[in-house]
Amino acid sequence: MVAGCALLFDIDCRKPSASTIRNWVIKSGYYEYIQPPAREGKWCIIIDESVSIGRERLLLILGVPLKDWTANKPLSQKDTRVLFIGIKESWKADAIAKELDVLSKKISIGYCVSDKGNSIVAAVKKAGLIHVNDCSHEWANFMECCYGDNEMFKVLMGKLAMIRKTGFLSSYSHLIPPQLRSKARFMNVFPLIEWIERIWDNWDLLAEPVKEKLSFLNDCKNHIEEWIVLKGVIGEMSTILKTKGMSRSTLDSCKKILNEKCTYGGTKEFNEMLQASWNRYDSILKKKNSKFICCSDIIESYFGKFKQKIKGTDSITETVLTMCTWGKEINMEEIEKALESVKLKDIKAWKEKNTTMSYLKIRRLFFAQNCSKKAA
Repeated sequence: MVAGCALLFDIDCRKPSASTIRNWVIKSGYYEYIQPPAREGKWCIIIDESVSIGRERLLLILGVPLKDWTANKPLSQKDTRVLFIGIKESWKADAIAKELDVLSKKISIGYCVSDKGNSIVAAVKKAGLIHVNDCSHEWANFMECCYGDNEMFKVLMGKLAMIRKTGFLSSYSHLIPPQLRSKARFMNVFPLIEWIERIWDNWDLLAEPVKEKLSFLNDCKNHIEEWIVLKGVIGEMSTILKTKGMSRSTLDSCKKILNEKCTYGGTKEFNEMLQASWNRYDSILKKKNSKFICCSDIIESYFGKFKQKIKGTDSITETVLTMCTWGKEINMEEIEKALESVKLKDIKAWKEKNTTMSYLKIRRLFFAQNCSKKAA
């Protein structure tokens, strides 16, 4: 990789070190980050706060120029621009609202898309912006409302957890179910439902001892069948809303799917709750051909890629700036501008202003105090 970069930049010297390449990439990211966004036209901003990394929390704001949004495919990194990177130990509504106010002076914000996190929702309201709920989080929240306190669901989750625990080193370890995360488990419940479907499809191929251990699935059949229905319905609605956006037309299509398939038990309750929540958009959908982005999956993609990049570290460093280059078509001319105009002292100044010390550095400084006393 290092030698390849030297060839790409036509550098007549020894191959650059890994740290030199890292500096180049961070410089490119910083250069992209400080470029002023286009002022003409409205922007959709997508905002979210990541889970803690060390003692820090990352607030990320992406922008989508609505004049370039084609509404015929899900958003990708090519469609977005990183507008704000904020790192603090905690993000309160006032702090987020302050950053939104600063951003609104740079671009014309049409509306904001996010999950229903209390701090973000309060900040968007305080900033006087239109808020559109992320559809994925909304569906997961309503599924939790319908089934989170359901005793059958709790029993099923407990038995599946036991299968994972006891079957890991068994002869049927290849059949153990996927694990749900402890937080926001309804955000990734569908892989578990798919596993149950596949077990049922191949039931006759299972050994008798395995059938006995999994017999509890049949006891929960009615509830599981409801979840299978919801999985299919949410899949259909995802294809519509994440591709074409939210409009009167797309919501009508989704309502038709819900009314045809979600007619009993928890599915009916899910249907009623979701359609009631869509009533809040009546005022912003009055205008003819109004269409809104209603999915923040793209920002989850940014977070996932970044966390993979810094895996094993306990803090957020200036490496976070590299996400500003993701999905961008950067030519040689821009690379030269970035490397020539951005100095390492600029990166250092940004780091000192926007990041906090890692646990390791705090630990070293603490013990260094005692060493200094002994030396004295």
